[in-house]
Amino acid sequence: MPDTRILRFDQGTLLLENFPASEVPSAFVHDPRVNLWRAPAIHYHQVALDLHKRGIKWRDDARNYGPLERPHRCDRTPREYQAESLQAWRNNGRRGVVVLPTGAGKSLVAELCIADANRSALIVAPTLDLVGQWYDQLVRSFGGPVGIVGGGIHEVEDISVTTYDSAFLHVERYGNRFGLVVYDEVHHLPGPSYAQAAILSLAPFRLG
Repeated sequence: MPDTRILRFDQGTLLLENFPASEVPSAFVHDPRVNLWRAPAIHYHQVALDLHKRGIKWRDDARNYGPLERPHRCDRTPREYQAESLQAWRNNGRRGVVVLPTGAGKSLVAELCIADANRSALIVAPTLDLVGQWYDQLVRSFGGPVGIVGGGIHEVEDISVTTYDSAFLHVERYGNRFGLVVYDEVHHLPGPSYAQAAILSLAPFRLG
């Protein structure tokens, strides 16, 4: 058996190459079509932790994102509850849902989380109007370029905004492109189609 164990991304899933069955994490099932072990991409975070804890050496060919390395140019001072929301999200492994009333500044919390994660980020919003609002806000706060996928535009950058519809259509292609995904109005996500925008993405950091 070759020495190099490889994890790679394939159309919204993860594939293991050169792994003996005894080392395969529980999320994977054998795919006889390619004779490899396959799992939905959403398991990437847990799989990486599991392999690390077991001391298994492997090569990560799955993720295709890196540090964001853009300063957060914000002239607003976070309110106490916004700073607490960021800290709670960070304490939970940079994964979770923030629930605040309308007008309480959830978008600023999202900005703080994007800056804190320092990874390529995708924001998923339910409407094109909200995509436009997010685009303007992110350009002000992080500078350009900011990508848009949806409404006849298909431009992918290290910070990008898309609709739930477009995320569903393109996640098999870009599911390894972002280390953080932000789901605006996250109550839309559990639908059978839109849920694929989460299941087929390997982003280890997530915010609703």
